[in-house]
Amino acid sequence: MKSNTHSNKKLLHYATSAAAFLTINNLQATVVYTDLDPDLMVGGEGGEISIDINSDGNDDFGFFVYSFTGVGTYYGINFTYDFKLAAVSAQNGNELFGSLVTYSSYSAVYTPVLPAGEGINSGDPFAEGGGTLGVSLMVSLSGFPYYDYQAGNWSGINMGYMGFRINIDKDHYYGWMRVSVNEESTLITIHDYAYENEANKAIFTGQTATAIEENPLSATEIYSNGTNVFVALPEQVKTESTVNIFDLTGKMVKNYNGVAGSITLDCNDFPSGNYVVYVTEGELSIKKQVNLTK
Repeated sequence: MKSNTHSNKKLLHYATSAAAFLTINNLQATVVYTDLDPDLMVGGEGGEISIDINSDGNDDFGFFVYSFTGVGTYYGINFTYDFKLAAVSAQNGNELFGSLVTYSSYSAVYTPVLPAGEGINSGDPFAEGGGTLGVSLMVSLSGFPYYDYQAGNWSGINMGYMGFRINIDKDHYYGWMRVSVNEESTLITIHDYAYENEANKAIFTGQTATAIEENPLSATEIYSNGTNVFVALPEQVKTESTVNIFDLTGKMVKNYNGVAGSITLDCNDFPSGNYVVYVTEGELSIKKQVNLTK
């Protein structure tokens, strides 16, 4: 395991003026980066592992894989099933980047896959508890495969970014982990992670000992008026971008590809409320929370 501490003086390039997100004023914030060598891998039946991100002797986050099989009879036909589940949990009062979603009487954290260069700060949603990364179900009838099902927003993701927040007293420390989950949800791999060692300061996914270059999307104007969302890309962005709109549960409700210059998005079919607008161009991204009213 290799751990590096470094100063990053280019954080300000990624800050936006959006009121919903933290403005970064201190350019001397310190990032602690840990490259896991070898990677941490969780698999098998009942496999689990906990990670102490800031080396304070307390486990911060846990990953686990559940696996169980069973047999049954349906209209006289024998069947077997094989169920796999990959999951993550925040421990000891810490939180995952995402939203708490309730299904009937069951609540879980929806943890999105973040792109490289995504800012993580006080304007983002965080939730305590755990959530499913992926599930896999195989049903066989009389010994023959009958039904194969995979689901989960992390299923099949290779080296995706997961955001988190470590809470110590009243201070928050933001960070990311780079995680892979296979399609069968039988293996979770944690490759590396980093956190901002200065309380209440933002960090960006992928931020390590290598300084992050300036993000030209930081000058994008995003605002709403009634049921319309306006996006104006800066002149220095020469290639087409993608605009996605998410509700606060993390569900994408609108997608626009090939956006260049300025665009007005008609969101009259949305319920009134808060939404998050993501603009991406290659591996760069910017986001802002807006409010739509009818």
